Amino acid sequence: MKASIRILFLCGIIVLTAFSCKKENPGDLKPIEIKKITDFGCDDCYLLLKPEYSNDTYYVIYSENDFTKYTTSENIPSIDFEKYFLIIGVKRFNTGAEILKEKAKTNNIEIVYYVTFLKHISTVALGIGYHAFIEKPVKEKAVRVEITIEP
Repeated sequence: MKASIRILFLCGIIVLTAFSCKKENPGDLKPIEIKKITDFGCDDCYLLLKPEYSNDTYYVIYSENDFTKYTTSENIPSIDFEKYFLIIGVKRFNTGAEILKEKAKTNNIEIVYYVTFLKHISTVALGIGYHAFIEKPVKEKAVRVEITIEP
């Protein structure tokens, strides 16, 4: 009988522990500001991924060393990587295309950078580069890019 009571007591503790764990609510995604390279004081600068990294994906860059490793640029002003991180990528198309709109949102657990492309009827296949500098959050968060293509 005592063994049965102990087993029930232990099962009760396990059930209570399992249901009392606080799960983090990510919350609603809220808009955050994105900066372009031109927002750092240059009008005639450009920012591209090096050819070996231009493979229809994106990179999240947190340091000057990674910035130099992954990008090629000209006339780039100093970027404070203590304050900002960079999301940079390339989307390949079998037609012409352009960036229609960009925005970023965040919640308690992630930062999402949204890029919308507009396709053109064209015979020129392109790889379209995109980038955004975003202020580093106080608490580390996952970062992802969502791409939408409009006809």
